[in-house]
Amino acid sequence: MSSKIIGTLGVMACRKPGFPPFAEKQFLRELSLKSVGLGMQVFVFCPDDASPASGADSAADRIKGYRFNPEEGWSTGTFPLPDIVYDRCLHRSGEETAAAGELLNRMSQLGVKLWSRGLPGKQKVHQLLKRSSAIKPYLPATLSYTGAESLSRALLAFGGRLFMKPSGGSQGRHTLYLALTDQQRVRLQGRDRSNRMFLHTIPVQEMNEWVGSFTGRRRFIIQPFLKLRNGNGHPYDIRSLVQKNDRGIWSVTGIAVRQGADQGLTSNLHGGGTAFPALPYLTTDFGEEKATGIMRTIRDLSAQLPALLEEGFGRLGELGIDFGVDTSGRVWILEVNSKPGRRAFTLTGDGHAARLSVEHPIQYARYLLLRQLRRVNT
Repeated sequence: MSSKIIGTLGVMACRKPGFPPFAEKQFLRELSLKSVGLGMQVFVFCPDDASPASGADSAADRIKGYRFNPEEGWSTGTFPLPDIVYDRCLHRSGEETAAAGELLNRMSQLGVKLWSRGLPGKQKVHQLLKRSSAIKPYLPATLSYTGAESLSRALLAFGGRLFMKPSGGSQGRHTLYLALTDQQRVRLQGRDRSNRMFLHTIPVQEMNEWVGSFTGRRRFIIQPFLKLRNGNGHPYDIRSLVQKNDRGIWSVTGIAVRQGADQGLTSNLHGGGTAFPALPYLTTDFGEEKATGIMRTIRDLSAQLPALLEEGFGRLGELGIDFGVDTSGRVWILEVNSKPGRRAFTLTGDGHAARLSVEHPIQYARYLLLRQLRRVNT
């Protein structure tokens, strides 16, 4: 493929301590290396680097950022506005989300193309998907947490056990399993905002105050507690990564099992989990025939979901679809992420999926630019 540079891709990443000051360093390093052969240049910036002071018109078309090259590693620089911006920020608060949205809108007004839209909260995604008669059977019941009354209704509806998680992405953090052990006590287990595991048992009279303090100002959803463990008692889910390719067409990049820590409830890799090839893993518990059927269902659903979500929320570029398989072999759609990780494929040794997971974002950016150039020149 020609190495002629046709455009720039600016990756927006949330600031973190250290240098370079952002997460996903390995992925962004690989993205930078792959970009050259695909005719794109990549640099990374944090939202505050692209926010000029009020009235600073001269800074409006320049961004402080970071570029990787094989000989020198990461270095800082000041760059023109990119042709396309690829948003990889995972925000911790509504304020951060709003500020980043304002920035992206401003960049769009200056001619920058957005690589993909983001998905709204989990409840809105659930409401959209359950309109599909083909998808609805795979969705767990989902309620919004609005305080004590909603918690009581959910406990009654879900048989005294439930699972709560933030409506926005959390990478397994800030999640809660709640179960009535008897009429007087409540078991609380999960991960706090810092991703530390906890286990408490408290009097039922203290439940509403404890949950209210735990959720704080974040929006949470409530779902029934599903038995998503393997035969050895480990929690697990299945990540399907679907991405647009160099022709702007959706395809399944890879599917992998993510197994959680032994005493945990979630299987996110940020919580100390690991990953395995999906079919052999499922075969161990369900046998070859049933495991093959589960994989077929996951692939079918992975093919259906992107179009439904784009119809409801606008153009998307990649999705991480997380599936649960309960002890009976029933498949559940747990959640869909528009800013998915891809480390699972490196951990499983699936080199093909790992390579495509990095190449596809650049290929899709290139596709968007070439399509735009064709429109201008015709």
